[in-house]
Amino acid sequence: MSILLVIYTILMCHASNAFTPKSVDAVARPRRTPIHLEAALPTDVEGGKKRHKSPTTKWIACSSTKEMNRAISIYIQEGDVVAELGSQLRASSTSINEAVGPSGFSVLVDIERKSPNVKKDQDRTSAMRRNGDEVDFYADRSTFIETKGFEFWRHALFFRNDARRSKEGYNALVVDMSTVAGNDLELTCISLVKEFVSLNAGSGERDNPCRVVIVKSKSLHSLARRLHHAQKVISGSQSIIEERGTSIIAAVGVEQYRQTIPFVVRKGDVCCEVGCHLGTSTVLIDEAASNSRKADVDKPTTSTGGCIGLDIGTSIIRSAKQKYPMVAFEIGDGFKTGEISRLTSKHLQRVDSSRILDVVYVDIGGLSGPEGLLEAVSLLSSIANALEPRCIVIKSLCVRRLASSIVPFSDVWREMKALQNARSSD
Repeated sequence: MSILLVIYTILMCHASNAFTPKSVDAVARPRRTPIHLEAALPTDVEGGKKRHKSPTTKWIACSSTKEMNRAISIYIQEGDVVAELGSQLRASSTSINEAVGPSGFSVLVDIERKSPNVKKDQDRTSAMRRNGDEVDFYADRSTFIETKGFEFWRHALFFRNDARRSKEGYNALVVDMSTVAGNDLELTCISLVKEFVSLNAGSGERDNPCRVVIVKSKSLHSLARRLHHAQKVISGSQSIIEERGTSIIAAVGVEQYRQTIPFVVRKGDVCCEVGCHLGTSTVLIDEAASNSRKADVDKPTTSTGGCIGLDIGTSIIRSAKQKYPMVAFEIGDGFKTGEISRLTSKHLQRVDSSRILDVVYVDIGGLSGPEGLLEAVSLLSSIANALEPRCIVIKSLCVRRLASSIVPFSDVWREMKALQNARSSD
């Protein structure tokens, strides 16, 4: 049990978990005993009595089928009720049903497709679902549903007459995005997971029973590896790994947003703040990036670094220029990456041509609250792909919530293997 608690501690370093995966040793076992760590769940005191907080659904992002099957073996527990979207491959469905056991249940959903020709290409088709699986495949604990298209997943999982499902709700969701949607669609995947969790919670009168969502999506896995919770970066509990691509730090509130500056901005960096408002944060970023005070804000410089502030409000930019005349401010739209590049290059130019910008700060109205996650992720992807900055810091509650929920399975697996190797060497 001590080993399980160590694993639990490792995952807590990624995000605050409301569940604990089983150890690496359990992956090879066909039957599993559920882990109960109620004492480890956060509690509140109300009226002299402790009560459990509603757990947050964790998103486990996998980059391959192998990772997804490993995640299923670790996170799905005996007795769970599990939904699977994209049940073309038998291996993942088998892993789910082995994990839930006779006391659990699974609803396997896939779009209508022709069954593979087993005789023609047995090596390739042996892993796929076959004719008769809807009747014979783990009939004691699962049901298989085919839909006309991807958009009918809601009916298949929530609006059919399935008394057991409607009574208990789903404890887990497994999604193979490319199988069910035809491609690895990052925004569609995020939208699907959010809607599933909402529908699963019903009217909100009960705690959301969905403990974990396991998603096979390379794009979502890449985002999970680069996305950081601002407080964890500030506290030093989470490190930024530049080799993974553009890092994204999600902050809430102006204070936390500005507290990231010493951890992100380096002397000589070319920076931009999108949604600069009256320019206070822009000035702080400029001071952190500048090696010396610029003599003329209207002349581009190639050596001192600094920050330019962009905002769509004409009067706001006019006020910012009057208040901070030594810092560059321009009228610009953060959703137009070409405009960001052009206006930044007008005032700040890098000595080398490795990238246009080093750091981008984003504080746009409508994205800072709990809504607007899809728009925020779309904007972050556009900035990262077009401008290739080292880091993006965004003031956004919805993005920080995602940072608290999503975990790249590759990191989890690596740390669990390291723990297993440490045990072997003792």
